[in-house]
Amino acid sequence: MSTGSGATGSTGRATTVLGVVMVGWVFFLMALAAFGGVRGPASQDPVPLGRGVTVTPAAGWSSAEDDWGTGPTQTAFRRAGAVAVFVADSYDGDGRALLQEQLTDLDSQFGSLRTLPEATITVADDLPATRVMFTGVSESARIDGELVAGAREGIGVVMLALAPAGQLQRVQDDLDEMLAGLVVPR
Repeated sequence: MSTGSGATGSTGRATTVLGVVMVGWVFFLMALAAFGGVRGPASQDPVPLGRGVTVTPAAGWSSAEDDWGTGPTQTAFRRAGAVAVFVADSYDGDGRALLQEQLTDLDSQFGSLRTLPEATITVADDLPATRVMFTGVSESARIDGELVAGAREGIGVVMLALAPAGQLQRVQDDLDEMLAGLVVPR
């Protein structure tokens, strides 16, 4: 899941792009924050990401796909100024390597990026994943975020959550619920 369409990751396989969904995210987040989060119809129906992976939004989250510009292996949800993007695609490495690739891509999106130490968590009942919390500063805003990556049997899954500074912890329980409820084939 390297940045750049058709880019080849460190695993030697072409993979999809998380970076594409990040274009314009600062402006989108600021608009959400200014309007208290644009509310669309909330749904708790599972959303397929491809490769057998599905994610179910937590209660109160609505689709952000129209505004976020997701692709066939991605989806985005929003709630109260926060956005959570989920991506699933082929990936031959492990979750930690996937997280490192995504952090490199993420670092290029900010003027300054500060991360907390990585933590190992379990998502989708039994999938080991790596999580990092971060704060990014761009010319127009300070954003808090969470990046989670896991991989199993040729499938990589990434969640990127972003919110205006100080707001991410308000939706942390929901993010944890969505990560726990992921369905990733074995």
